[in-house]
Amino acid sequence: MADHWRPTTQAKLGVAIYNYDPVGKPPEFLRLDLGDTVQIQEECAGWYRGFSLKTRQKGIFPASFIHLKQALVKNNGPTEVVEGVQDPLVQELTQLLPEWGELWQKRYFMEDRYGMFVTIRKVILELIDIRSQVLASTLPLDDMKKLKSRASGKIDWGNKHMGLDLVPRNEDGQSVDEKDVSMVALHKMHLRSTQRQIDTNERGTVIRRGRFSANRLSELLHHVYFNMAAFICNVGEESEIQVALFDHREGRYFSERFIERINRHGMPSNLSHLNNTCCLFTDLGNNDLKREEAYLVCKIIRVGRMTYVPPSSSSSTSSGASKEEFRRPYGCAVLNISQLLSVSREAEGQEPKECQLDIYGFESEADFAELHVNIIKKNGKYKALQTDRMSAKVHVAVRLLHGSMAQVREENPLLFRSPVPTARKLGFPDVIMPGDIRNDLYITLVSGDFQRDGKKSHKNVEVDVCVVSENGRVLEDAIVSGVASDKTTTYKGVVLYHQNTPVWEDVIKFDIPFDQFYTSHLRFTFYHQSKEASKALRHGFTLAYVPLMQDDGTTLRDGTHNLFMYKCEASLHRNLEPSSYARLPWQQTDNLPQLPAKGVISYTGRESFQIRTLVCSTKLTQNVDLLGLLKWRQQPDRLEDSLRGLMRVSGEEIVKFLQDTFDALFAILDEDAERSGRLVFQCLVFIIRLLGDRKFEHFRSVLDAYIQTHFSGAMAHQKLIEQLKCCFDSARTQPTTDSNNVRVMQALQYIFKFIIKSRLLFGRATRGKGAQEFKESLCELFDSFNSLMGVKDDGLLAIQAAGLQHFSAIIQEVLKIMEPDEFAVIIKQFIDSVPKNRLVKFKLLCLGHIVNNDIFRHEECRHILMPMLGLQLASHIKGQVDDQLPKCFEILGEILTLLHRRDVGKSFENITEIVNQLLIAVLNRVAAIERNASLWGHAVACYISILNLMTDKHFHDFLRNFPSKHLLVEFLKGSFEAFYGLVTSGSFPPDWSAMITRLNHTIMTSMKFFSESLQTQFQRGQNFNEPLWKLYFDVCIAFVTQPALQLETFTASKRNKQMAMYGDMRLTISSRVMSVWNSLVMEQKQLFLPWIVGPFMDLSLVREIEIRRVTIPVFYDLMLCEFLQTGDYRQVAAECIDKLDVHVSGAGKGDNEYMDLLYPLLSGLCEQNRELVQAGALEFVENLTQLLGRLLDFRNLQDGDDYSISRMQTIFNLLQYYQETEREEMVIRYIYKLSSLHLQANNYSEAAFSLLLHTSILKWEDLPVSAHGEIPSYRSARSEYELKELIFKDIIEYFDKGMLWECAIPLCKELALQCESITYDYEQLSEIHKKISKLYHDIMHTVRGNAEYYRVGFYGAGFPPFLRNKQFIFRGKQYERLGEFNHFLLSHFPRAQPLNFNTPPGEEYLTIEGMHIQVAKVEPIADDVERFAGMNIASSILDYYTTNNISHFVLNRPVRRGPKSAGEFATMWVERTVYITASRLPGMLRWCEIVDEKRIEISPIENAMETMVNKNKELRMLRLRAEKNPAQLNPLSMALNGVLDAAVQGGLANYETSFFTEEYSREHPEHIPIIEEIKELIKEQVVILGEGLDVHARLAPEALGQFHKRMEQCYEEMRSKYLPQAERRSLSGGGSRTPERARSAGMTTAGTPTTASGSPNTRRSMPPQHMDLKQSSSVNVGSLRRYTQTPQNKGMDRRSMAEFSTGALVS
Repeated sequence: MADHWRPTTQAKLGVAIYNYDPVGKPPEFLRLDLGDTVQIQEECAGWYRGFSLKTRQKGIFPASFIHLKQALVKNNGPTEVVEGVQDPLVQELTQLLPEWGELWQKRYFMEDRYGMFVTIRKVILELIDIRSQVLASTLPLDDMKKLKSRASGKIDWGNKHMGLDLVPRNEDGQSVDEKDVSMVALHKMHLRSTQRQIDTNERGTVIRRGRFSANRLSELLHHVYFNMAAFICNVGEESEIQVALFDHREGRYFSERFIERINRHGMPSNLSHLNNTCCLFTDLGNNDLKREEAYLVCKIIRVGRMTYVPPSSSSSTSSGASKEEFRRPYGCAVLNISQLLSVSREAEGQEPKECQLDIYGFESEADFAELHVNIIKKNGKYKALQTDRMSAKVHVAVRLLHGSMAQVREENPLLFRSPVPTARKLGFPDVIMPGDIRNDLYITLVSGDFQRDGKKSHKNVEVDVCVVSENGRVLEDAIVSGVASDKTTTYKGVVLYHQNTPVWEDVIKFDIPFDQFYTSHLRFTFYHQSKEASKALRHGFTLAYVPLMQDDGTTLRDGTHNLFMYKCEASLHRNLEPSSYARLPWQQTDNLPQLPAKGVISYTGRESFQIRTLVCSTKLTQNVDLLGLLKWRQQPDRLEDSLRGLMRVSGEEIVKFLQDTFDALFAILDEDAERSGRLVFQCLVFIIRLLGDRKFEHFRSVLDAYIQTHFSGAMAHQKLIEQLKCCFDSARTQPTTDSNNVRVMQALQYIFKFIIKSRLLFGRATRGKGAQEFKESLCELFDSFNSLMGVKDDGLLAIQAAGLQHFSAIIQEVLKIMEPDEFAVIIKQFIDSVPKNRLVKFKLLCLGHIVNNDIFRHEECRHILMPMLGLQLASHIKGQVDDQLPKCFEILGEILTLLHRRDVGKSFENITEIVNQLLIAVLNRVAAIERNASLWGHAVACYISILNLMTDKHFHDFLRNFPSKHLLVEFLKGSFEAFYGLVTSGSFPPDWSAMITRLNHTIMTSMKFFSESLQTQFQRGQNFNEPLWKLYFDVCIAFVTQPALQLETFTASKRNKQMAMYGDMRLTISSRVMSVWNSLVMEQKQLFLPWIVGPFMDLSLVREIEIRRVTIPVFYDLMLCEFLQTGDYRQVAAECIDKLDVHVSGAGKGDNEYMDLLYPLLSGLCEQNRELVQAGALEFVENLTQLLGRLLDFRNLQDGDDYSISRMQTIFNLLQYYQETEREEMVIRYIYKLSSLHLQANNYSEAAFSLLLHTSILKWEDLPVSAHGEIPSYRSARSEYELKELIFKDIIEYFDKGMLWECAIPLCKELALQCESITYDYEQLSEIHKKISKLYHDIMHTVRGNAEYYRVGFYGAGFPPFLRNKQFIFRGKQYERLGEFNHFLLSHFPRAQPLNFNTPPGEEYLTIEGMHIQVAKVEPIADDVERFAGMNIASSILDYYTTNNISHFVLNRPVRRGPKSAGEFATMWVERTVYITASRLPGMLRWCEIVDEKRIEISPIENAMETMVNKNKELRMLRLRAEKNPAQLNPLSMALNGVLDAAVQGGLANYETSFFTEEYSREHPEHIPIIEEIKELIKEQVVILGEGLDVHARLAPEALGQFHKRMEQCYEEMRSKYLPQAERRSLSGGGSRTPERARSAGMTTAGTPTTASGSPNTRRSMPPQHMDLKQSSSVNVGSLRRYTQTPQNKGMDRRSMAEFSTGALVS
């Protein structure tokens, strides 16, 4: 098969569609999982050879298991790179989702963060669905773009929560290749992606906060969405709900009203509105959002009879009642929406405001128009309405939306899934869109005043409104009573019952065709309506009318109008012609005309009617001046007034007639330029500036369309150039702050558009005639412009600033008629004409626009402009004004981004210009900017981008052309410092991986050339610059060790990507550093000692084996350098130890692999140098390796969840090492680490012992505290004396808390000595003595439990090396018994298993991977109590010395040997083990390692003798304690009862049957002395028991009488059995002791036991010498040693041997 393998031509990339597991096949076969992507290199007979892109493993796999994909091949051959040809988003998701899958479970499922786990699962499923839709390619382009944008937002959100890197994306949200864009563009992309991450909700959906800056409509247009969810009110008849927005402060409605008809059952009359009763109040501006008292008003109108009669009432069926329907007032509800409107637009995704509004009625119908105001004011002129015993309510939801209507519908599709009526603002919105054509007339029926006309009661006035043409025809469907209601021909107003002065405040909208507006009028007719049908006939009416157009041709004026009221006879009702009233005056004025008093139509001055009008029309105007301009040919004599008046017309009026106005102006300019040219030019400037207003900015597109398609002024360019030049010249010759000239500059762009378009029209008409003349005139214009810009007069600052601000806007227009390179020269002259340091802000603004213009993309233009740009930017970047820096770097960034592109022609010279003029300036500015400044990141991007653009020739030319070496040194120093700061201080956020990697690659490339310059210029002889070289090594090593390059910490995909794009940059720099180091001579290397050790140590610890192999040998070189210089290598050794500690324990570097390399590499090199070997180099290397092992142990436990035992032990091990190597500063460092851990665990005594080690280093002298001796908690200490004093006080306090008062007392005495004889500080001395007194008092009176000791063995490979298969003695805490101690150990080692036996574990326990702990209680052997021999010492004192300062411990293990028939006591052997620890306990740890152990076996008879000795000791001690403290009587009672009761029941009898037989004596003649000794001990015990009973008799309360009596009986039995008669007589003084006698003897008042005769009892005297305190509290080491050495000495006291047998092993 191998002979037929051939490279693939088509099959390059594929995906595994089945699992392939090559079980049983050779290793060259590749295992594949479903979905694995493979790159195919060769094929043969149905098989492929290639590698997996996921694992990078190579092998053979079957072709039938692979689905081939289209691929793009780069670099054909062995190093070919294959990329899938598919949508970038699909490719990104394909690579990303598997990685997410792994991290998702580890990060959230394993950590039990279920909420986020489920959320991310949903996002993953959404992305899978999006990927399927993209692959299907069935969506329209717009929908596909939105889908991809949504996907990119979710990807960025997920990467953030997965801890992955930020993906740089373009403005469309698509990921980009970081190499294809400049560093500046990459920086912007990262900022944009970061903002996208912020602008996402909890599911990764982008919240488009940024759109408010990108889309101006979102800032200017706002809408209120209203939805009525329920109407809970029983009106009884049909009703209308009128909803509108109301401003209480202004007292007016500011929106159209929305009307919903409700049937008598409370449901919408239009069933399509069921559950969809909603409306959108549109066109609100920013000022509307600032309304402080904005309300949503819901008014309810009943539609039915005059007075409501319930259906069940008899009157409801009365034939006399009128059945005509009237609109009658009912109620009102209001909602304050001011807070809703004031919500920040950034609060995107806000939920609707849902409310239940109470419906209120009125006290009087006259108040209905102001009912909402009364409710707002809460003045009580209203009442709550009830419905079925509950309050009437309307449930509404309100929400604020932003943007154009199209945008709102797009972003809220659920709200607009069905048609939503829109209620417009009353008046024009802040933004008038070009296509927004309106012709709306709003009439508000304000109020009326009517007469009774002889009626007894007031009238029920109903007003009818209609639109009438001049021929008398009523226009149909011209009235819109409200949004969502049908258009009507006649509008009927609300009838207020018995109100002659009704107030309506009823707003009506009229939709009148434009062509009928001029000839129509509004007619109002007023009727009295009756609730009875018989009286409902109309016997007459009142009339008023309003013409829509005025005599001067303008539209009806906005405002309030008081109308004349005319009485009409009933006969005119059906035959009312406009001719009968149209000539009558319609509005009340100051000069009342002659009005008819009688006739068919007569005027009555006693009635009145008031309305308000508002015209919102884009076709009609109310301005006379505008109308005069449009009809200027009809009135040429008023032309000048019309032109001047035009500049006073409001913008709303002008934009309505924009095209007509421009046509008129240019017609005037053509026909009457001499007389009106100046005014026309000013009008043009006025209108152009008007369109620059935010409110009308969208009409610029209308103006652009007009210029492009409608403008026809072919001769206008000559006149416009003349006027513009005249303006420039007049401003230059007469410097004043003329606002007109400023406006001209602001309109410059469109003036030039008119000029250029006019010239093009002229050239087209004349076939290019006059082109040269036009260019000359244009050049003259620019010369005049430049002359104006060069004038140094403060009066022209505003004009010049405006000129700079708007100059760039004309570039595109001028390029239509002028060659780019020609105009580039003009641009350069224009910028150069501005004086230096004048108008800097505006000059930079202009430069920015020039750079972003298409002219800068021309290669020839850049050659002209680049020198000027370089000089300008360099001067401002070097300057002292920091305010201009952001703009400077923005311009520079745009230039660098452009030069990075490949479609802009040659750029070598441009880059050279930037390097020569700007590189040093940018470098210096980067160094000066604070890192937390917002500008710093952009400045760094510019600096790195310059370096990135530089070629080899750029670097070589730049570095060779420095005028002096001093300047070169300064540049290299600045560059090295900048690089060092970038790689060490986190130049960018850690997840900006693409940015950081690109930055590192640029630094690596630059350092190559800088190092060459360094070697060439500053290595030889006097030119050697040591500080510069140090900086170089610092930079290189910091570069290699930075976290962003540690590939081992990356995910597989990230590591593979970086290796493919850049390789391992650490290897490149490390090799270069070693090469440079090796090029130095020995004398130069010695200059860097010992400083260089630290950087090289850091470099060698990088987790890359090749780097370690290269750098570890450098330590031999360093040792040799110092050895040749000084004869030893102490400094290098000390520095190695110090830096190894810092890097391993502090920075977490180093591992076992490094330790495996360190010793063989260094020792192998040292062995080659005999002198170094003789100087102890090999021992140093070995010690260094051991230190590394201990540091790794400490580091591995320091930050993990491991156990304080292990952490404390590793610190202690390091302390021992540094003590042995005399590294004082390291000892101090770890002392406080250890004490800190002890304090956290409440190990106060151990913390004190740890600090005590530091005090041993300090002296009682006023020496300055060394730098390494400065401890954060003792910063106030200024000398060693003060420091030692402070530490002493803390130690005393810790010993006090740990109840080791005996250890604190010597320290107090030492302090007291200093105060008494050195400092004479008697005040402090008195406090110390008080402390000493308290300590002594605590010793005597404070109860403290004796610490127990335990032998602990740690077995198994699961333990760290410093514990593995070792034994320790642990000191338990007070009252901590075996069970509690076991719990303590297992809580620190939860994976360990306890061993339930005390025999040494087998080999299987030592090598097993698990962890096993063996615990046994041991007894301390005190060796410091001989001084108390023969003394009656308090037990509280003696207890301390018997359980503290111990280094020997004993463990007894019972072993049975012999036949069971021999009895328990005869077969009970004891295996005794004495453990010797490395140091005494308590100490710096709660435990200490066992360094030695000895075992002996104790025979049964020796065990019996020892048991007797110990029991006698115990009884004697308990008696003494009870005598001293009666409160401790209970232990004595229990001990006495235990011995006496056991003796009676056979306790001592067991000894008789086991050892006191003749048979035993025959078999063991050597034990006869021991048997005799046991008998003596029994007699002694009888005496001790008697003494104890005497004490008990004195101290026991009456309640224990029977108990004591029982013990007396037992004692008599025991005494009679074991004490011979003669001895009994000698002890009892000749009389027998009976229990009755003992009790009858009772107690004397003095508490002394008495005899029957009353004399003190002396029958129980102390035994001989062997009963002293020495025997009860210590061992006689010397005598035991003599005995063990001469076992044949049979004459020795056997009892002494039993007492001191434990001491035999001490030796």
